[in-house]
Formats: sequence, C-alpha cells, structure tokens
Amino acid sequence: MEELKMKANVRFERYDKLKADFTQVSNGVFELLKGKATAYMVYSYLCHRYNATKNCAFPSIKTIQQDLGIGSNKTVVTAIDQLEEKNLVKVLRKKESANKNEVNKYVVYIPVVINALTKEEEELAPEEFIGEIEL
Repeated sequence: MEELKMKANVRFERYDKLKADFTQVSNGVFELLKGKATAYMVYSYLCHRYNATKNCAFPSIKTIQQDLGIGSNKTVVTAIDQLEEKNLVKVLRKKESANKNEVNKYVVYIPVVINALTKEEEELAPEEFIGEIEL
C-alpha cells in the first residue's frame, strides 16, 4: 500500500516562547527528526539547557557528549548539523582568538503548524520565519 504524504506550512519560533520550569518538545519535532535519534536527543538536551534570559543554550560539544553519553564529538556535531538543516537550531559561532573558538551558542526553534495559529498570533511574530515540512 502506498503511503499518503501531506505537506503543512510551519512557522518556527524561538524556544523561549514556551513555558518555564519544564522541558517541552513540540510534536512537530518527531516528524522533522524521524529516524534521527541522536539529533532528537541533542535537540531535547538543548531545550533542557536553554537559558531564557540569554535566549540561547550554550553547552560545549564535550558537555553535550558527556551529559548524553554519546560516544564521539563527531556524532554530536553531525546531530547539530541535522538540526540546522531542519531549521530547529541556529548555531552562533565566534572566535575567542585566532587559535580558539568560543563555546557555541544555540538558538532553538520550535515548529508551529501555521493553520493552528490565529491571525493575531501570526501578527505578533513578524520576525519569525516560515518553512514547509512533509507530514
């Protein structure tokens, strides 16, 4: 039997739009990261470590690796690349000096299905961006 595919328009909002004191992960992330378990773990971890005051998470690759029990730095970097490809994370990279990088800062986004929003909600966030996901 052929699988039926649908498309939905999605707006991505910064993670700090969610409630505090617990870690929420949007249901849309399951669809976007289907088959990418490590990327899902890293995304959930970045949501957990998100600093609402600074509007980003900033654990080092090594910290992410150790806290999640991931075997290598490369696996973490690959997961972060997958999150960037899916517009779930924007990585802010800076150099501390010519030889040394600062710890990356991660702006985390959540997918919000547009047709689930009211016009007022859409007008409140003109700086947010819109993408399309396949459901």
